[in-house]
This record gives sequence, C-alpha cells and structure tokens, in this order.
Amino acid sequence: MKIITFNNNAGGVGKTTWTFNTAFYAAAEGKRVLVMGTDPSCNLTNRMIGYFARITNQNKEDLLQQIQFENTVEAVFKNVSFAPITITDKIDFLAETKTLYDLKHIKEASLLHWWWDNEEYLMSNYDLILIDTHNDDRVFTKAAYAVSDVVSVLVDKTDKTFDKVSDLREMLEKIKDDNRDRNGTFVTAKIVIIGNDLDNNSAGKAMKLRLEKLQRQYPEDFIGYIEHRESVVKAENAFMPLIEYKNKERLSASLERFYRETKKVIQKLIA
Repeated sequence: MKIITFNNNAGGVGKTTWTFNTAFYAAAEGKRVLVMGTDPSCNLTNRMIGYFARITNQNKEDLLQQIQFENTVEAVFKNVSFAPITITDKIDFLAETKTLYDLKHIKEASLLHWWWDNEEYLMSNYDLILIDTHNDDRVFTKAAYAVSDVVSVLVDKTDKTFDKVSDLREMLEKIKDDNRDRNGTFVTAKIVIIGNDLDNNSAGKAMKLRLEKLQRQYPEDFIGYIEHRESVVKAENAFMPLIEYKNKERLSASLERFYRETKKVIQKLIA
C-alpha cells in the first residue's frame, strides 16, 4: 500500500491532471486505486464523474447530483462511514465537496486517524491511494501530507513553482514535529519532484536543466519530467485518461516518445 499526495502551493501546475492520469496508469498495471481530493473547486470530481458518465453513456450533471455524503471526502475527515464511488473495476473515488473547508475542529492528524481506524479495510481493498489537494497550506492539505508516504510536488517552467519546494519541505518538517510522541513522529512522508508541462522554449529548457541538476544532486528526490503536449489538454476535454487517449492518436516518433517517457515517470512514482 502506498499513499501519494499531489501538491504545490502554486495553482495550475497539473495536480488534478496527474492525480487523474496516475490512477489510470496504475489501474492498467493491475493496482487497485482509491482516489480522493481536498480541493473545494471539485475539479477532480468533475473529471472522474465526467469519465464515468462518458463510459456509461450517462449525464454528468445527473451523476454529480446523485453523490451522497458518504461518497465524499467530508465523511473521511469526520471519520464516519464512507462509501467510495466505483469508477472502474480497479478505481474507486471519494468525491470532493465545496463545503469541506467549512468543517470545524479538523486536525493535521485527521486522515492519520482515518487510516488507523480503517487500515484493515484499506489494505485489503487497495494498493494505492491518491490525494489531490488545493494550492494552500490549510489544515486539510497538511492532513494529506501527514497520512502520505510520498508528496509529489509538481513544478512547471516558472521559477515560482520550483521556489515553492523549499517552503513545502519546511511545512512537512513542521507537520512531522507537531505529530509525534516520545517514540518519534507519526508522519513518514517524503517529498519528490516532478517537472510538468515543460516545453522547448527558453523557460522550459531552463527548467529542464535545473531539474536535471537537482537529479544529480538528490537522485531520490526527483522522479522525472513530463513534456508539454496538446494531447494532455485534448484528453482532459474529452474526459479521457492519457492511457486511453493515446489509442486515438496518430503517433509520430516524437509523440510515441512522450507517451513512453510519461509512463516511465508515473511507474517510478507508484513503484
């Protein structure tokens, strides 16, 4: 069992995109995946339910209206009975809510307590849990850090997203310090970095060089980078994971390499 959170305090870096796509890459390798999100914008919910609506020929808005409290991450934070939505035979989903941040008395250890209370069920039903987060440092995001094995920080070609990494490391260390007993911290997460949406213009190339330098210095901290491709946006608009969208494309050698290298990055992350 592995728990992975996707985060960066900067918005628009691809957290939701790669939470969604990682789930389907993992499922294709036979892993049983539970996906959830803590972002009140509900972008992941829209995408997951949009996918399910497409493959079952149903109306997405009708399906969104049918989501019950027990199908949501709010039930998890309240540590009451929860019932994931079945998306495929390998992927289950706990929906985001717009009201999550209205909850009171939430602690950084809230998801840890949920894990401890449901460990037998989660271990027997899933190989991987993926958590999408909002771009903030609120307690809901910190709770996702606390329960995770890995926090995947996505960095695009802008310096501000790379510069956030040190802030997130400090936040993780503070979470570890705040959640311990005399035997040590309960939090075991580590931060890894993935470059995302890196093109071949000057800024994209500069960030690739910066990440390659990081890889040489800290090989365990850097997973790899994903190139900029219009295929990513087109797949999103069609409510398709990339692993499915690939089959609809006319693959050039360059595009084939993109899919191959992207798969390698995801495989390294979920290994």
